[in-house]
Parts: sequence; structure tokens; C-alpha cells
Amino acid sequence: MKKGFVILALVMISLVLSGCASTAKVAEAPAPVRPVVIGAEGIPQPEWVYKTVSTQDVHYETGYGKMSDKQNSIKRATVEAKNKIAAWVSTQVKEVVVTYVNDAGSGANRQALDAMEVISQQVAEATLSGVTTEEIWVDADNGVWVLCTIPIANIQKSFEPAAEAVAEAFIENEAAEAANAKMKDAFANLLKGAK
Repeated sequence: MKKGFVILALVMISLVLSGCASTAKVAEAPAPVRPVVIGAEGIPQPEWVYKTVSTQDVHYETGYGKMSDKQNSIKRATVEAKNKIAAWVSTQVKEVVVTYVNDAGSGANRQALDAMEVISQQVAEATLSGVTTEEIWVDADNGVWVLCTIPIANIQKSFEPAAEAVAEAFIENEAAEAANAKMKDAFANLLKGAK
């Protein structure tokens, strides 16, 4: 029995010692390295080409164009980026108006649904004038990537007159007034969340 106890104790000690010996720090696997892509002009591919850029005050979109020459490619890429911005603005505005229509309890109100379309179109059209092309990158195939931006403040400025015009079009009553106030609050809150 004593011999069995001694053997068991030796096995336990050897396990503890071997366990301590094998706890060498294992280096963490390095993050996968993205291959460096060099464009036609010898410039490495910027991060914004493959990764979404965002800040609190500005909305970013990219566009791509490959046409017969660089100028036409830039124009095509810029149009694509502007279309993405217009679609984003339109979606944001529709989301606000749908929220306000639901909050106001007037889901069947045709006037409210028409208002949603009017605001969405007016704001999307007005904001495109504030779009700026920040960067351009030409890939190895001579396709052009552009990074365009729009300040969130421009969207707010464009929304206010459109919302006022729609508010004036509503039949004046207490429910419409409350619904308009909710719409404006919802849009302000959405812009805070979109940043």
C-alpha cells in the first residue's frame, strides 16, 4: 500500500512539473495581412476602397467607374457615389417619416404617405449639391474609385424646408400638428444615430 501511495505521489508530482514546463506562452496568431494592391499610378490601395469609413459629422460613400478614359471614369464613379448617398438619405428620411406616421397613429392617412415621398425626394435632391469628392484612386485595370462625402448638417438643412412645406400642406388640426412635431423629433434622433 505504501508503495502504491509513493508511486501515485510521484506520478502526481511529475504531472504537476510537466504541466508547469509546458505552459510556455503561445504567441497569438497574427491578424491576416491584407495584400498590398498597387494601383495604376503606383499608389497603394487606400483602406476606404474595401472598408466602410464613418464619422459622426460626415456620411461617406464610394463609387467605381471604368470607362474609356480617366475623366469619364471619374464622372461615372462620382455618379455612383452620389446615387448611393441619395439612396441613403432617402432611406433615412423614409424611416423617419414611417416612424412618425406610426407614432402619430395615422398609418392609413394618405396625406402622410404622400408627405413621406415628397420629403424623401426633396431632401435627397437637395443634399446632392453638398457632396464633395474627397479622394480618387485608380486601380491596376485603370478603373477609378472615388470617396465622396456629405456633411450630416447639410442633410439637416435640406430636411427642414421640405418638412415645413409638407407640414403646411397638412390640413390644420391638432393631430396633424402633433404628427409634424413627432416627425421632426424622429428625424433629429435618427441623424444622431446615423452619425
